[in-house]
Amino acid sequence: MPREVYDPKRPELEFYNKDKREHRVYKPIPKVKVSPFAKRKFMFLYGAFLTFFVIIFFMMKWGLLDNIPFFASLRRGNNPIEIKINNLDFYGDAVVPTIELKNINYTNDNKIYNLKVLFSLYKNKKLVFNGNNNFYNISFPNGQRIGFKIQFDKNHWNNANKLEIILNLDDNLIFTNNINISKLKK
Repeated sequence: MPREVYDPKRPELEFYNKDKREHRVYKPIPKVKVSPFAKRKFMFLYGAFLTFFVIIFFMMKWGLLDNIPFFASLRRGNNPIEIKINNLDFYGDAVVPTIELKNINYTNDNKIYNLKVLFSLYKNKKLVFNGNNNFYNISFPNGQRIGFKIQFDKNHWNNANKLEIILNLDDNLIFTNNINISKLKK
C-alpha cells in the first residue's frame, strides 16, 4: 500500500495533518496588576517603620526617653500617684472606704491647692453611681500618704465590681485608677 507523502500541490494529503483539528489561537494572558503592598517602596517604608518602632521600644525600655513626658507616661510602673483602698468600714446602710494616695514622683509642688476627686462605681462597664469631692490646701511632698473617706450606699457598693477614681491635682495632672472591689464586699 503506497504511503502518503507531502505533495505541495495537494496539501490535504499531508499525513500528519489529517486527523488533527485546526490550531486554535488563544488570547494573550492579561497582565496581573501588582498589589501596592508588594511593591518595593511600600516594603521599604514598612521595614523602616518597624525598625524605628523597635528602636523606640528599646530606648524606652532602657530609660533613655524618660526626660520626655509623653514617653515617661507610657512606662509601666511609673505612675506619679499610687491609689489604693486602705480600710473599709460598714455602717448599717453605708459603706465607707478609706482611699489612700501615695506621692511617688508627683513633684509639681509640695502643696496641692485644689484636689478634685471624681469617683464612680461600675458593674461590667455599666455606671451604678458617681460623685465628686474637693479638698483644698493639702501638704503632699514626695513619699507622703494622704487619705480621705467616701461614703457609698450599701446597695450601690454590693452591685458594683469596679471603683474608678479620677484625680485632678491643681488642674495640671489628671490621673485615673480602677480598683477591683469584687473581693472587698462583705
